[in-house]
Amino acid sequence: MRSAVLAAVVLLLGLVPVPAADAAQGCGPAAVSVADRTLYEGTPDLNPGYTTFSFTVSVASAAGCAPTGTVSYKTEDGSPGATSPADYVPVNGRLTWTGEASSRTVSVQVVKDAVPEPNEPFLLRLYDPVGVTLADDLAAGGVLDDDGAGGPLVVVSTDGGKICWKVCAIGVHVSTPVRAPVTVHYRTLPVGDGVPAYVPVKDATLTIPVGASGGDAVVKLLDTQSESRFVLELFSPSAGTLGNARTEVTIKPGG
Repeated sequence: MRSAVLAAVVLLLGLVPVPAADAAQGCGPAAVSVADRTLYEGTPDLNPGYTTFSFTVSVASAAGCAPTGTVSYKTEDGSPGATSPADYVPVNGRLTWTGEASSRTVSVQVVKDAVPEPNEPFLLRLYDPVGVTLADDLAAGGVLDDDGAGGPLVVVSTDGGKICWKVCAIGVHVSTPVRAPVTVHYRTLPVGDGVPAYVPVKDATLTIPVGASGGDAVVKLLDTQSESRFVLELFSPSAGTLGNARTEVTIKPGG
């Protein structure tokens, strides 16, 4: 009699534990998608090596549900387009989710060259899903030519002579609005042997975003009353070639 009463009280108070299988009811397979990636091919004599194409593979599940499963991936040649291993290093593998909803990254190394040629796409394909579904199984790797055949030659240059007072931002421009982000490194070179009125830069990076025609290389000035000069030098652009890579900058006190 007592056990029957206790069972009734437990049921009334909602203290009956919910089995794990019941808690998961309504949680269907998570959906996996891969996004396109477009970058310039890059020029080896200015910045040797490869250009890394990082593809984002995302997962989406219903609210309160934890994605669990795996999917395979592989690269494929474009038709027409990039071919491996001449244009890119082929990759394959498998991605796994064990309850977390964070995205995964698949990196593909594209071979830089200085040959004017058409734009060359390649593909990243998802396949063989287990425990997940494929919402978008194919991504294009858009390899943009930056040598003048598939589009205008990308030339990265500094502005001419510059005079700075309180702020020193030296203009860096490209010959045409860029279709993918372009990065370029810069540094300062001293002129003369006086005390500098700026903070020397050994290696800083400027990124020119999609659609832009340039940006500013910023050098921090010191609070000093002395005049100083330096040369701003560009190096290692991610795409295209260098035009006017150096410009002399004069820092005037006050202003």
